[in-house]
Amino acid sequence: MTSLAAAASEGEKPRDIVYTKTPPAPAGQTKAEAERKSEGCLTCHVRTDEPSMHANPGVVLGCTDCHGGEATVSLPRGSAPGDFTYRATLDRAHVQPRYPKTWHYPSSANPAGSYTLLNKESPEFVRFVNPSDYRVVDEACGACHQPIVNAAKTSIMATGAMFWGGAAYNNGILPFKNYILGEAYTREGVAASIVAPVKPDARMAKRGILPQLFPLPAWEVTPPGDVFRVFERGGRNILNLFPEIGLPNAVGQLQRLEEPGRPDIRQSNRGPGTGLRVSIPILNIHKTRLNDPLMWFLGTNDNPGDYRSSGCASCHVVYANDRDPRHSAGYAKFGHSGETQTIDPTIPKGESGHPLKHEFTRAIPTSQCMICHMHQPNVFVNSFLGYTMWDYESDAPFMWPKKQRYPGPAEIRAINERNPEEAAIRGKWSDPKFLSDVSKLNPKLKNTQFADYHGHGWNFRAVFKKDRKGNLLDAKGNIVPHDDPDKFKKAVHMSSIHLDAGMQCVDCHFSQDGHGNGHLYGEVAAAVEIRCKDCHGTADKYPTLRTSGPAASPLGTDLGLMRLGDGRRRFLWRNGKLYQRSSLFPDREWQLSLVKDTVNPRHPDYNAKAARAKLLAKGTSMMWGPGVAGKDRAHQDEEMQCTTCHLSWTTSCAGCHLPIQANWKTERYHYEGGETRNYATYNPQVLRDQMFQLGRHSTVKGNMIAPVRSTSALILSSTNINRERIYIQQPPIAASGFSSQAFTPHFAHTVRKTETKTCTDCHVSERNDNNAIMAQLLLQGTNFVNFVGFNAWVGGTGGIEAVQVTEYDEPQAVIGSYLHRYAYPDWYRAHQERNRVLDESYTHTGGVTGCLQLRGEYLYVAEGSKGMRVYDVASIANKGISQRIITAPFSRFGHDTAIASKNATCVVLPTTQPIHPARNKGKLMRETNQEQPFHPIYDYAFITDAEEGLIATDINTLADGEPRNNFLTRALTWNEGGILDGARHLTIGGYYFYVAADAGIVVLNMNDPLKPKLEAVVKLDDVRASA
Repeated sequence: MTSLAAAASEGEKPRDIVYTKTPPAPAGQTKAEAERKSEGCLTCHVRTDEPSMHANPGVVLGCTDCHGGEATVSLPRGSAPGDFTYRATLDRAHVQPRYPKTWHYPSSANPAGSYTLLNKESPEFVRFVNPSDYRVVDEACGACHQPIVNAAKTSIMATGAMFWGGAAYNNGILPFKNYILGEAYTREGVAASIVAPVKPDARMAKRGILPQLFPLPAWEVTPPGDVFRVFERGGRNILNLFPEIGLPNAVGQLQRLEEPGRPDIRQSNRGPGTGLRVSIPILNIHKTRLNDPLMWFLGTNDNPGDYRSSGCASCHVVYANDRDPRHSAGYAKFGHSGETQTIDPTIPKGESGHPLKHEFTRAIPTSQCMICHMHQPNVFVNSFLGYTMWDYESDAPFMWPKKQRYPGPAEIRAINERNPEEAAIRGKWSDPKFLSDVSKLNPKLKNTQFADYHGHGWNFRAVFKKDRKGNLLDAKGNIVPHDDPDKFKKAVHMSSIHLDAGMQCVDCHFSQDGHGNGHLYGEVAAAVEIRCKDCHGTADKYPTLRTSGPAASPLGTDLGLMRLGDGRRRFLWRNGKLYQRSSLFPDREWQLSLVKDTVNPRHPDYNAKAARAKLLAKGTSMMWGPGVAGKDRAHQDEEMQCTTCHLSWTTSCAGCHLPIQANWKTERYHYEGGETRNYATYNPQVLRDQMFQLGRHSTVKGNMIAPVRSTSALILSSTNINRERIYIQQPPIAASGFSSQAFTPHFAHTVRKTETKTCTDCHVSERNDNNAIMAQLLLQGTNFVNFVGFNAWVGGTGGIEAVQVTEYDEPQAVIGSYLHRYAYPDWYRAHQERNRVLDESYTHTGGVTGCLQLRGEYLYVAEGSKGMRVYDVASIANKGISQRIITAPFSRFGHDTAIASKNATCVVLPTTQPIHPARNKGKLMRETNQEQPFHPIYDYAFITDAEEGLIATDINTLADGEPRNNFLTRALTWNEGGILDGARHLTIGGYYFYVAADAGIVVLNMNDPLKPKLEAVVKLDDVRASA
């Protein structure tokens, strides 16, 4: 399948059409006037579901009020679909597209993968196709809905500001934590900047309101934020953006001849933002389907879970996307293939890309929301439904073909148009028919259950209640045997208790949360007006039914005044109990749990466990109950988010790999579109549901204690036009200088009543058996998840060696692993036939290796009498490089990253993540971005020497992207009283060092890294190492 936007930009030429101007739709008119504007239309369409799209009979509109076109054109008697007269009449009545082939005109179905086609098309035709599209909605809907229209176009769901801003900041591209990027277009489809309706004052700024958002810059001229070696100065042969193979640039210039085995891999012979010395993450945002498309574009309309229109109709016009009634309510019976149920006879049944009916609704099912919110940067609301992204391994035999697939370029491109993950090209789910019926496998599956929606072409697995050993549990906490044929019916599916009660997203997130309030926001948490206590109250007060979230007005929205579509109150008190009526089920209502009642021993809803948790006193007294004042409680309402305890699980995505291919020519998915070379697939790496971690929320949320998760954790690779891997699996460095592997507060939407967090999930247990749980909770790291990497790095008496241990292709399975067996059966079999010997490695001779550590593209090695050396391993996977591990790219007079010492035994970095503390300085970082300063320990690499003790060297020079200052010198040599004689190993924990030496384990306080303090000595004989 070829992208339709690409077809429009590169193939089909636009027609030159003079359009008739259609006036804006009126706020009011007589029924006779409206009928005249529909008269000719109905000679073909005969009738439709809601002529005005509104169920309210007070809305009086004709067809051409909204769509434009010619209502005076009528179908001659005797004409029928397919004959010449019928088509001629249709063409006269309908607004004509500039790109008829790309739209599949005269089909009314949304084309698949259209993206920027709307920007290229005329506003008149855009209005004809979808009057609620944001480019033209002012004309079609503004007479009645202008305030909501204005708010919707500036909402974070339209601008995508959190994802673009977060990506730019965490990838080191822009230094602004108050984001400045967002998506918007003019009526003509031209990139637009959005200015806030009022300039935010200091108070508004603290609420997360932004003054302006700018378009995403063109990737071709954006300087790289990365400090990978290929982006350093010194290039010779890449003269322009798209160098060509077979057209050598060397014309009698010896300096431009490629050296055999040492090609010029620098990406430009000029400065940043030229040649290919550009920002690859920005390129990925433009060209890789990450969380695209948002509200300014049609849905991709190619997978179950991807069918929708643009603008207001993105939400308010329902499409068939999910056959699960818990997700789609009454719409589930209509399937998940985007087929219509309209009474309009001109709309074909059985064709994908149509709305269910010609009508707006406020009864929006969760399946409509999930079209966008099934992805990490879009809040990942899958967890509300009890699902997370599939890990490629659960029930792998059902998902991977028995014979390994070797797809060709055309097939790969067609698959990646529907699904950006590279693994799909090898899996069964690349077949749209197989993907559509994945949930039908559930009765046969042994380890998981799949959802029925597949946004982006992905699969989502169910999360079930388990103990810490992985056993399935039922509602009473009893183990469900793995071989029980009904185990998934007996085990608890960990969806939100709100979903279990019958709630959909719109039963909690009302009009303002859906449309915005007109202000610009850069984070989702700041743009939400609802809080738990607004409906559930607190331990001391019943709910006020007024919103109190960050985006709420000073008085809040009065939920008690809200009405459903049929006029009934949404909330009502009845006999001292609070009830809410469903937005989608007219006959359904539920009683809300009121916190004040659950902690009252005299109330029937009293829950002793909940009361103790909410009314527990601070300190060690363990007192609890109504006698503990609010200010003396351990878990206070304004210091801790409700979900800290009430969530049942949290998704964690610990990394996504974007390997860019220079020879893949693809379409841009934003702005003007157009095809260019370079494309990266999008590949989740580590997906877990067992992790639980806490941190502080943003200032907007009062820095409350809240669950956090890994959300921005890119690793980047690049293959150039010669198919040389010029960098592999490199994490960027954030603009703050911290690791780009960022953690963020997260509302998991997995609230439950029984399967909540308990005391020992956050506090040391009486048996002292949850230390690892505590370490993970406090983000100290436990290696519960880790990144293996393409190579395992080992050292010995003869030097160092990089051994390939994973496949480079996605999924990057560890060779010989369970995943390897199913994703790559041929290669797995070959590995077994080699007696499981790993057959590819690259070596470098050196001294006796004591310890080694990899950070970014540098390998730090302790080499005994040769001291400590930092090797350049940037080209370890580059087939064009003869010597893949080098001591320096040129002589020691221009590069010297060795520290001479008598007997270097170990080298340790405080983190192996790429960082650059020098970025984290100044008013912008400390005050505006509210970044914490680096501990000075992170400036250094630390070396143990058996004779000299502890040596420190400042290594920031290797993270500044400037190759001319790569010289290392000693910053510290310390061995007070010979206490570190025989030092042979070092472990760092916080700012405490644990040195294995002749004296035993020597503990040093390195809070001031240049002034070590001896804390303790644990005497041990012949100690070798600590962990």
